[in-house]
Parts: sequence; structure tokens; C-alpha cells
Amino acid sequence: MLEFTFWASLVLVVYVYVGYPVLIHLLARRKCRKIRQEEPEPTEWPFLTVLIPAHNEELWIRRKIENTLELDYPRDCMQILIASDGCTDRTVAIAGEFAALGVEVNYVPERNGKTATLNRVVPTARGEIVLLTDANALLEKNAAKLLVKHFRDPEVGCVTGERVCIPTESLASEGEGLYWRYEAWIKHSETEVYSCVGSQGQIVAVRKELFPPIPVIGDDFYVPMKILVSTGKRIVFEPRAIARIPASKTMALELERKIRSHVSLLRDLPFLKEGFNPRKSRIWWMFLSHAVLRLLVPFAMIAAFLSSAFLLKNGVAYRCLLLTQAVFYFAAFAGFLLQQIGARPKPFYLPFYFCFANWGVLLGCIRWARRRHQYAWVRTERILPAARSAENARTP
Repeated sequence: MLEFTFWASLVLVVYVYVGYPVLIHLLARRKCRKIRQEEPEPTEWPFLTVLIPAHNEELWIRRKIENTLELDYPRDCMQILIASDGCTDRTVAIAGEFAALGVEVNYVPERNGKTATLNRVVPTARGEIVLLTDANALLEKNAAKLLVKHFRDPEVGCVTGERVCIPTESLASEGEGLYWRYEAWIKHSETEVYSCVGSQGQIVAVRKELFPPIPVIGDDFYVPMKILVSTGKRIVFEPRAIARIPASKTMALELERKIRSHVSLLRDLPFLKEGFNPRKSRIWWMFLSHAVLRLLVPFAMIAAFLSSAFLLKNGVAYRCLLLTQAVFYFAAFAGFLLQQIGARPKPFYLPFYFCFANWGVLLGCIRWARRRHQYAWVRTERILPAARSAENARTP
């Protein structure tokens, strides 16, 4: 039983983070569902609503609106809509300064949270396509067109872009940037096979007619996946449509963000159970591998280490495997100590960030089990970079 526990745990960890990404990449190369790179621009663009949820975003909202006004999308085919509730700062007042440029504000004084705001505002949007984007995300000028082009395919229900981490002094910059690039690689392969799993909440466009009412849960994962499992319309990842955001201000804030995102995922799953049913879903394997099994990884890491410790008498192989795990966790701890002083050598930082990410998963599972979660959207505090356009905010 101990041997089975060890090997099952080890296989799970390796499969989720190495095996599945490699398999989906190989399948993508074989199937060759390539994202069309050079399509002529349409003569007519569909009406687009750029919807920006904003609660107490006075530090970001002016920059965000100016960035949105610079999008290379026909202005007579675009509605810019700020959706807000319960603000206690100048977010609404600042947004109101752009009324002469056609920027609209939908505001209610009661604080109900992001999902309630989206449920209230999306039905009022005039666009047949709704582009959801965060107040602290700067979009490249061509992002809207790159996303909307995919909707010429009637089988596409949702299109998401790539989020890129703007380098800052924050110690979270390198880890977030590395993780997002890893996620982008997986989503690109999934899209080429059939459909990617989930979306990047900072930049996601959906057909308004398919936008589902959102239960009291997070929207980033639920909305695209509900469209996919309910209608069969694909989620496309467009790597050229870029949203740039700075890293979390501190590692503690980044940990809290990860905890909240995994609590949200756990609360989403009962509403999306058809998605991992092989009889009802074309993406059940991708859904399980990319989303569901990741929730089990921290428990598998603990089980593998403890079971190998009890198997020391079973041979040299188990002693070597226990030693390998111990070295890995020692490197992670060294990475933790080094990042505390601002040093991030990759041989130590990578093990640290892997353990850090799974620590967030573990704490998220505990918080979900204890029902210690909030229903209102909580903004992650990020470092405000020096004023510059999104196009110039290049990653070195």
C-alpha cells in the first residue's frame, strides 16, 4: 500500500506538470489546428463592448481608459463601459471625466462584488462581442482586432489573449512571468488540438448572446468554461493579443491571489461537472489534467515524501528517491531565503516558486473546505509602473 501511494503520488505530480503539457503539445503538432496568422481584415467589424470592472481603482483607471481609447479598433464600432459598485475613492469621478470621449459609466452605490456587477451590466452592453479586461491591464493596440477576428468562426464562443508580466521591483515578477509563459504554452497547444481550458481574466472576449449568468463565484474560469461545456463553442487562445500587468506588490499578496483563485476554482467545479464527464464532453481529459488534477498535487507531494520515508528499508532506490525529494525541498527553502533578500538564482528560485504555487493550492483547498471565502471580488495590489504606453512596456 505504501509503495502504491508513493508511485501514484509521484506519477500524478510528474504527469500534471510535465506529462500533460508535453502530451498536449505533441498532439497539437500532429493535429496542426494552427491559429491563422495572416488573414485579411474584414471590411466590417462587429460592434464591441470593452467592459472594465473597476472597484476603488483610482490609481489605475485613468491610465486604463487612455489605453483603451488608443486601441486600434473602429471607434464607431466600440463601446467603452466602466462597471463599478460601492467605490469609496475617486474611480467614478475620474471615469466621468472621459464622458465627452464616449466613455460610459454604470455605477451603483451598493457593494455587491464583481460577479454581481457583471450580471447587472453585461445584459446592458451594446456590443455583440464583450471584451472583459481589468483596470490594471494595459492592452496592446492591436489586441481587440486580434481577438475579434476569431469570432468569424461560428464555432468560437470565447477568445482569450496572453498576459505578460511587466518587470517591477517586486519579488513576484519573475515567478509570475515564468508561470504565465508556461500557461500560455499549454493553452496554445490546447487551442490547436480543440479548445483551451479557461481564460486569462485580464483579456477575454465572449459572444454576448452566450454570456451565462454567473453564480456567486469567480468569473475568469467559469464564464468561458460554462460556454464551452454548455454550448460546445470553443475557447481560443490568441497569443498575439497581449495584456501587460505588473506583478503583485509582495509575495504575500501573490500568495493570497493564488489562494483566492483556487477557492474560486473549487467553487466553480460543481457548476461545470459536465466538462469532465467523458460521455458528455470533448475536453474532459484536458479539463481534468489542466485544472482538476492540479488541486491534488500538493497532497500528492506530501504523500510521496512521507511514504518514501517509510520505504527506506525497501531498497536503495527508495533511499535515493527520498534524498532527491529532500534536496529539492532544501533548494526550495534556500530559494525562499534568497528571495527574501532579493536574490533569485534559478537553481533555487524555480523549486521555491513551484512549492510556493502549490502551497497556495493547499491553502486554497483548506480555505474552501472551511468555507472561509469572500463573495466580493478583492483586488490584488500591484506596483504602478512608470507612465508609458502598453506598446512600449516591453518585457526585456
